[in-house]
Amino acid sequence: MICVSIAHMTQITSALLSDVELIELRLDLIKEDPHTIFDQISRDVKTIATCRPGKYIEEERVAVLKTSLDLGVSFIDIEIESTEESAVELVAHAQKCGAGIIVSYHNFEQTPDREALDQLIKRCFERGGSIAKIATMVNTLEDTRNLISLYDKPGRKVVLGMGSMGRITRIMAPYLGAEFTFASLGEGGETAPGQLSLSQLNEFYKVINES
Repeated sequence: MICVSIAHMTQITSALLSDVELIELRLDLIKEDPHTIFDQISRDVKTIATCRPGKYIEEERVAVLKTSLDLGVSFIDIEIESTEESAVELVAHAQKCGAGIIVSYHNFEQTPDREALDQLIKRCFERGGSIAKIATMVNTLEDTRNLISLYDKPGRKVVLGMGSMGRITRIMAPYLGAEFTFASLGEGGETAPGQLSLSQLNEFYKVINES
């Protein structure tokens, strides 16, 4: 499954017209009231509410995610670095609302070694994740091998490499057992380094599935 990541209100209609199954709402980038956002989204489309730290103070960020849960979001994404208090509050609210919980780790500079990655994915599940997400910058081929090796670990997961060298992990993810992979709507709409567009991924999968 491909999840299209949305950073602007204007992209929502285009994503829905593209007949996507899953949309990630980057609430920290959209910066609109969740009620305004969800008014535009059909209940038939699954959604992930993501609000990365930095744009809002912690209390506001938690409130935005809780409101999204109340409005029927399918999943929330909780950063592994979130405070214990915030994580416990969000996990409890997600469980109450029947939403899936993604606990994620992001590193925009490097990929930790294999042992550290093993511990990180374990921590994602320990913090209440039903899905563990690992996204790190790929600088070497060894980084790619270490990321791919995480698919041998038990549990539902999404493991992606960032940067140009990480693109192969984004293409391969669904074939390795990932719950989904991420795409932008088009060039210039990327929400992570090395993110491919929806049309690019679909072209890759068309070739792979026809061979």
